[in-house]
Amino acid sequence: MLLALSMTLLATAQEGDTSRWDFHMSTGATVATGFGRTQSLGWVAPSVSYRFSDRLKVSGGLAVAGSLLPAGGYTLHGRERSLAPRREGTKAGAMWISATYHPNDRLWLWGSVMHVTGYAQPLWLDGAMPIEATAISGGVEYALGNGNMIGMHFHFVHDHYGSLLYPPYGHGWYGPYTPSLEIYGGHWPY
Repeated sequence: MLLALSMTLLATAQEGDTSRWDFHMSTGATVATGFGRTQSLGWVAPSVSYRFSDRLKVSGGLAVAGSLLPAGGYTLHGRERSLAPRREGTKAGAMWISATYHPNDRLWLWGSVMHVTGYAQPLWLDGAMPIEATAISGGVEYALGNGNMIGMHFHFVHDHYGSLLYPPYGHGWYGPYTPSLEIYGGHWPY
């Protein structure tokens, strides 16, 4: 760890870096507990940016996250009248690309596309939910002459399974006492 820390300090001590490339690597692990369960997750997320000019920058990256213990798989559950195996654990991946453009001193434009796929098991569920979503976002900002700024942002998500907004107390737009209406689908809670 000392070697990694010293390399980081040496890299930040360099001045006047003129490279157009910028590489990053994020990795980590976490342990979460709640609802009578404990899970451990690990992730790795490399990314790269390339600056074409002072006005245009393009970035992209990947991210992979998964359960550390258990390694994921299927288990049999004997409740709810079904002995069908259910997937357990988390294994998800995402990729993204984005661009920012600054044509003049007052105008900024940006956009990004991201896709995530896999499955995830929140602490409050007995089995894993499938995840597959594509998101497109972007915006524009314009600096007015009097020190103010006007902007517009947009964010569109196509969530194939409807599982990204599944909190522990039911869907935000359905509520806890309605049936699940997605492909993931479940039973009425009462």
